Amino acid sequence: MPGSTAQTNKFHTFYLQQRAEKSVTWADIKVNHQLDYESIKEYNLTIRVENNGAQQLASEATVYIVLEDVNDEIPLFTEREQETVLEGEPVGSKVTQVNAIDKDGTFPNNQVTYYVVDSDRNEGKDYFEINRETGEIFTKVMFDREKQGAYALEVEARDGAPSARPNSNGQPNSGESIIEFPLHGNLTALDGSR
Repeated sequence: MPGSTAQTNKFHTFYLQQRAEKSVTWADIKVNHQLDYESIKEYNLTIRVENNGAQQLASEATVYIVLEDVNDEIPLFTEREQETVLEGEPVGSKVTQVNAIDKDGTFPNNQVTYYVVDSDRNEGKDYFEINRETGEIFTKVMFDREKQGAYALEVEARDGAPSARPNSNGQPNSGESIIEFPLHGNLTALDGSR
């Protein structure tokens, strides 16, 4: 029976399919469309059965359906396309912090860990490091803008469980972002007030 809310089958998320087996009629609860834990975590369905005899008999039962979260969401970075690095900053200086959000509903599916992408195209991998838990990015060298005026750093956010997405091969979901770091002169070092 359709209810008055999404949790009680207002949108016909579920339907009944009758089947006969050895003079017994069964009703299987089937799903009309994909369920999403992040939208609705549980359903309460009222099932009503009636006979077609001369004496009308009916009975109702409530079926509770509780969904399990699967790791189907990808961590998405929220900002930080460009940041500034000051020339001459000491090694280990914090230059920014990245943040990614994974919309999965449960741990470890929504636990995000950060990495510097280890690839030849990532020019910043030898110049920056990232705190895997917080997303804070620190310098690994002292920068000189006469040598190079800007760096691009590719970072990755991974969630904490094998993905439920197709073709994931048991790997966690991940998202990547590139942050541009133009170098700027350190004015306090130039005017001697440091």
